[in-house]
Amino acid sequence: MKTSILSLALAAGLLFPGLGSAQDAEPAELTEAQMEELVQRSYQYVAMYNVNNKFALDTDNPLCTRGYNRASASTTLADHTLQANARPNNDTLFVPAMVDVTEEPIVMVMPAFDSKYVSLMVTAYDHYVNIPMSTGDGDFGKPSTILFYSERTPDYDGSPVEGVDKVFEVSGDFVSAALRVMPHAAEPERLKANLAAMQRVEVKPLSVFLGKNEGGAKNPDLKAEQARFPAFGSDFEIFEDRFLEVMQFVVNHTTFDSEDELDVALLKILKPL
Repeated sequence: MKTSILSLALAAGLLFPGLGSAQDAEPAELTEAQMEELVQRSYQYVAMYNVNNKFALDTDNPLCTRGYNRASASTTLADHTLQANARPNNDTLFVPAMVDVTEEPIVMVMPAFDSKYVSLMVTAYDHYVNIPMSTGDGDFGKPSTILFYSERTPDYDGSPVEGVDKVFEVSGDFVSAALRVMPHAAEPERLKANLAAMQRVEVKPLSVFLGKNEGGAKNPDLKAEQARFPAFGSDFEIFEDRFLEVMQFVVNHTTFDSEDELDVALLKILKPL
C-alpha cells in the first residue's frame, strides 16, 4: 500500500523541520549504533541525490543533460576516464534522461532501435532499480512512449493517455531514466542507425506531448534549476555538512511504502532527528 510521505512522516513522528511539531523539537542524541544504522540506511539516498542531480545539473559531468526533463545521447563507449557513475557499461551506449514530475507528467518519446539489447532503467533517490522496458520483453522494435508520474504529480491519477504506450508510476519526483543501447559497432550501417535513433530520444511534459502547450518546453536556466535543490557534491560532504537539509528534501520527494520493511526502517531511524 502506497501512502503519501507527509502523512506517513507525521504518523511516524519524524522530527524534520517543517513537519508539524518538529520545528520546536530538540535534536536527540544518537548512540553509536544508531548513528551507524542511520548512515547505512540513508547512504543510498544521499548517493542517488548526488548522482541524479549531477547528471541533470553539473556541466562538468560529460553525461549532463543540462537540466531536468531533457535527454542527452552519449555516442562513444565509456572507458576508465568516465567517472560520472561508479561502473559505466563498456559494451553499451547511454542515453540519460533526467525527469522531474513535480509539475506534470513527463513523456519519454523513443524511436525504434535495430539492436539486440536495449533497456530502460529508472531510478529515483531511493536507488531502487526499475526496468519498465527492454528488448527482452519485446520492446523497442517500434517507436514507443512511456509516461512518468509520481503520487505527488498534480492533476493526474495514472489514467491511460492517447498516444502513450506505457504509464509508469515512479517512486520519486526526480528520477533518471537511462537507456542502454548495444550499438553493434562491428556493423557500420547498424551502428549508424542506432546512433541516429539515440539522438532522437525526447522528453516532454504531457501538455507539450498532447499539443496543449503551444509554446513548447522551455530550456531550463541551470542556475535557477540548481537553486531548487540543496547543494549536491560528494557523499562525504553531505553527511558532514548538510545531511538534514538533503534528507528533508529527499523525504519530501519520495514515495515510501508503509508495508516495505526497508522503507519503514529508514523512517524509524530518522524519527529521533
